[in-house]
Amino acid sequence: MVPLVAALAAVVGPSASGSLAKASDPREDNLPTPASVLGFEPCTDYKLATYEQITDYFGALDKASDRLQMMSIGKTSEGRDQVLGIVSTPDNLTPDNLKKYRGIAERLAHARGLTDAQAKDLAAEGKTVAWVDFGIHSTEVAPTQTAPQFAYDLVRSESAEAKSIRENVITLFNPNVNPDGTTHISKWYMDHVGGPYQDSSYPELYQKYAGHDDNRDWFMFNLQETRNQGDILWHQWYPQMVYNTHQTAAYPARIFIPPFKDPSNPNIPAEVIRGINLMGDSMTQRLDREGKVGAVSRQQYDQWWNGGLRSVPAFHNQIGLLSETAHASATPKFEDPAKFPKEFPYQGVSTSEPSAFYPSPYKGGWWHLKDSCSYIESTGWAYLNTAASDREGWLYGAYRMGKQAIEAGGNVAYVIPADQTDFATAAKMVNVLRWGDVEVEQASRAFAVGDRTYPAGSYIVREAQPFRPYVVDLLNPQNYPDRRNPDGTPERPYDMAGWTLQYQMGVDVDKVDAKIDVPSRQVTWASVPTPQMPSRTPGYAYALDPRVNDSYTAAMQLMRSGEKVTRTLEAVQTDQGTWPAGTFLVPAGRSSEVKVRGQARGLGLTVAGVATEPAKTVPVSGPRVGLYHGWGGNSDEGWTRYVLEQFKFPYAQVHDADVRAGSLAKKYDVLVLPDATYSRMLNGLREGSLPAEYTGGMTAAGVANLKKFVEEGGTLVTVNDAAQLPIQAFGDFPVTDVTEGVPSTKYYSPGSVVATQVQPTTPVTWGLPEKLDAYSSTSPAFTVTGDAGSVSTPVTYPQGNILRSGWLLGEDLIAGKAAVADVTYGKGRVVLLGTSVQHRAQAHGTYKLLFNSLLLGGER
Repeated sequence: MVPLVAALAAVVGPSASGSLAKASDPREDNLPTPASVLGFEPCTDYKLATYEQITDYFGALDKASDRLQMMSIGKTSEGRDQVLGIVSTPDNLTPDNLKKYRGIAERLAHARGLTDAQAKDLAAEGKTVAWVDFGIHSTEVAPTQTAPQFAYDLVRSESAEAKSIRENVITLFNPNVNPDGTTHISKWYMDHVGGPYQDSSYPELYQKYAGHDDNRDWFMFNLQETRNQGDILWHQWYPQMVYNTHQTAAYPARIFIPPFKDPSNPNIPAEVIRGINLMGDSMTQRLDREGKVGAVSRQQYDQWWNGGLRSVPAFHNQIGLLSETAHASATPKFEDPAKFPKEFPYQGVSTSEPSAFYPSPYKGGWWHLKDSCSYIESTGWAYLNTAASDREGWLYGAYRMGKQAIEAGGNVAYVIPADQTDFATAAKMVNVLRWGDVEVEQASRAFAVGDRTYPAGSYIVREAQPFRPYVVDLLNPQNYPDRRNPDGTPERPYDMAGWTLQYQMGVDVDKVDAKIDVPSRQVTWASVPTPQMPSRTPGYAYALDPRVNDSYTAAMQLMRSGEKVTRTLEAVQTDQGTWPAGTFLVPAGRSSEVKVRGQARGLGLTVAGVATEPAKTVPVSGPRVGLYHGWGGNSDEGWTRYVLEQFKFPYAQVHDADVRAGSLAKKYDVLVLPDATYSRMLNGLREGSLPAEYTGGMTAAGVANLKKFVEEGGTLVTVNDAAQLPIQAFGDFPVTDVTEGVPSTKYYSPGSVVATQVQPTTPVTWGLPEKLDAYSSTSPAFTVTGDAGSVSTPVTYPQGNILRSGWLLGEDLIAGKAAVADVTYGKGRVVLLGTSVQHRAQAHGTYKLLFNSLLLGGER
């Protein structure tokens, strides 16, 4: 795990909008104000501070006060130093006391080995640990700009409220969840302020790989920033509550605050939901007391999904909150009430008349960034005040929920067998669980459950653990309720409807309800499997198993180092048994042995020996991969980059200008179109919305160049909705999408896991099992309408029982249809990957569809 490295030390105090009193300690009067470092008051119109400016201020504040300690928590994706502040009294912040209070929070969260009386004593001795963060979505500028002033006010104020908070609460003050994005967005705005593109959108992803999806990574922990902060939340401090600030609210409300709307995930403890509602009500009440109208609840945001910074805590017995404040811009705006919609989008709630969850409607007028910042700070004060006022209750509640979870688990466990073929991906899944502080054991010897014997090395995840809600939620299917709008259309979930971890990752997991008594060790971090090499140099070649994802990494690395690599067209006999078609072969030799052994050691691979040359093989070389990059920021493109980098597939970004210029075959063997609509790729960003180099899309000329690229022998790979481009724009294309134009009442799959059937002997599907779970986001389904001889459909939907986890309407429409189509077109081919095969770098189980498709361009 990422270590917490102490770096600085500082303090702050209130003068601001959220504080009910302005008094300060004379010792704190010399604290630097935000303006003295930033050069302007935070939240000033037409001004945005970068992450560097904001951290400069926190560093200055740290040096001037003993009520704040700043520390580094790791590096960002672009290499910036990510920092965290801790605000409390000087006495609470001594090293010994910080260690004590952190230890109390951890002991109560884990609950084990404590009696109720001991837990109550610890709760009486401890401090509430409350997390508040800013800037997770960098285009939502108000939270980040609020952080310096709120910190100053929180440290400096001598009001009774501020004193109580500092005395009773350890505030984990995170000034920026996504530092890289804050600098990108702030610089873009300041570079264009006063000009025609002042309010234009940043044309790139503001997080290197995820963009807005940086708040979709909180059970997977792919991103460095998620890991930095997850280490604090679930390995060091275990806060009883987490407050995640966002923008924007359902218009024209000024802020959304919980209670959330339904549905609620049944795995979230009732005490968490009650705590969320209590916190939300304290925030809205404070806003109304301060004359800050327009707070709405029970709109937009539900409590179903597990995967965001505010939602994952709820499955860890923590009060997970978010707010969504209006007006994500430093440019002021007049809000004309005549243009307000009559109703909010959910339940027909009036935007002008008071109601139970919108009792003080906003009436319009000028709105400035400082107004948004003021609302955010007020909710922060309410949150921390509530954290302080029931300190012992919050601490003991964490213990009580952990204890109840352990008791509820019984003998139920999830066994991850060590004899599954791709045990390396299973180990990766274990580490995903460990990032979320799930307790995992590894068996020291073989053991039996019923009629199944599991080998030594198998992993065991027991439900009887304090974060059982998290375990149950990740390792079981979701069953999203069929919720409809008044017009009969499906009510869209906030995010995914189903995400079952082992289904997405392609890992075998057995759920058992039996006592497992076997010697085991607690897993801190799962290492790669023990590598195996042939005991002697094979007669012909070393073999890499195509069923193992990391074999593709090894093959790419070996090709890059100059080794010759082939793939078998049929099953091949090895000294480890019969391996399937698509097995990678590396000719045996002294040089190759050293390189293959290095790959095996680093990746935990089993390398087999092949004695004689197989009858049918195909040479493979590293393909020249071009990844289409449309301006405006496409998270699917970013996640594709992440996956390719993780598995060592070189690529180049291909921009609209490159596609329009043509001659694509001179540079690329394979072009990949990440998930996007045909219209988005064709037209791009609207002319005049950004400088000309960012607008216009690939245009019809670019589409014609893609068609020519394929006709001349190139491979075009499309992901999910990107299939629209060849289907609609390539003449006489022999495949159609049966879901095109179908209303959501007839077909709807809002982020769910579905079943598919695989013919594993085709080059696109080498290494895959016959039954494969895939991630569907109202994904296309294909049927052959032209020359059947030019199309293979190696992955199809079954005739029934398609839904595995989540919500699916219209199963009959896609039953039996193709989820993947491999189309010969001219001298080249188009591979339509009809599901999100690399979804958010979660869908390890379907990665091989992408990898094999890329390698088609390198097979000669």
